[in-house]
Amino acid sequence: MKSDVLERLLIDRAAGELAPDVEELLECHLQQEPAARREAAEIGETLRLARLALAGLPAVALPAVRPSWRAAPWAWAMAACFVCGLSLGIFAARGRGELPRAASAPSRETAAMAAADEPGFWSARRLRAGLPPAAVKAGSWIIWKSPVQKPEKL
Repeated sequence: MKSDVLERLLIDRAAGELAPDVEELLECHLQQEPAARREAAEIGETLRLARLALAGLPAVALPAVRPSWRAAPWAWAMAACFVCGLSLGIFAARGRGELPRAASAPSRETAAMAAADEPGFWSARRLRAGLPPAAVKAGSWIIWKSPVQKPEKL
């Protein structure tokens, strides 16, 4: 007999779920095989201990879960902080008409780069050259040559 089939039959026998004729055949096999008898004793003992462990525990009644619209106090505090921060941000943004100016002066390299006529692949001159003449209207393009100077209108 295969060991996995024997193990399933022994578990069914220990659980009391084996048919009487199959149980009689299994008994005959166990009398002839001492290794199978040892395995049957181990499985029987394991199931007996499992029943004892589970028999001593009382049935636990789970509490009924009811949906609650009451949030935790920290959730309300977080929401209030978010609303206050959003309000202060909007209030502060309305009070300013222009962006603050930079406090640092441009270095010589930056001034020299701004004075150059933007050579290279990403230059404004190259962009304007690739556009049709109807797309380039006077005053419709703003060219920003340097982050420390105001943009120029074309």
